[in-house]
Amino acid sequence: PFDQDDWAAYAECNATLGKTVQIVGDDLLVTNSKRIAKALEVGACNALLLKVNQIGSVSEAITAAMMSIKKGWGVMVSHRSGETEDSFIADL
Repeated sequence: PFDQDDWAAYAECNATLGKTVQIVGDDLLVTNSKRIAKALEVGACNALLLKVNQIGSVSEAITAAMMSIKKGWGVMVSHRSGETEDSFIADL
């Protein structure tokens, strides 16, 4: 419900609700390890929507997932609908 760069709103939401629900930083994080690091720093969310084809490589996606997992975040693997018929993403 927030702008993709509204770190303060995400952090406030996570502080209020994050103990009982997952606050997924989809557009906030864009599967980008630098943005995940900032989210960890400011407490912006507690879950990652991992989109392998959004970040550009499998190794970058694994880095993003591992950063999140190490901090106890939930990680959900997704894909952008309609972009691919490749089932590889389902096997991650």
